[in-house]
Amino acid sequence: MRKRLGAGVLGAITIVLGCVSYPVTTTVVAQPGKRVMAEASKFSVLWLSPLPMETAGELLDDLLEQCDGADLTGVTIGSQRGWVVIGEVAKIIVSGYCVEPSPGGASDRGP
Repeated sequence: MRKRLGAGVLGAITIVLGCVSYPVTTTVVAQPGKRVMAEASKFSVLWLSPLPMETAGELLDDLLEQCDGADLTGVTIGSQRGWVVIGEVAKIIVSGYCVEPSPGGASDRGP
């Protein structure tokens, strides 16, 4: 009976810890402009072909294109993984804010 109780408690702890998510980073942007987002996902059969390492860089380039030449701030990169019987689904999500030009224009910039 004691072994069953211990196994039940261990199983409950495992379930609770599997449902908890921890934030990796928090970004506070004082004056956000237009929010932009890009994502990529891939299903890997038998875990043989994961997302390439350069995927995050390509997604950042996509954010810069969405900003039409404006600067980018408050960038956050997140990843998700979901396992299924024959493989996994990996997803990378990148978001940020386009910097709005200041009302004074280029005259506010330094030399």
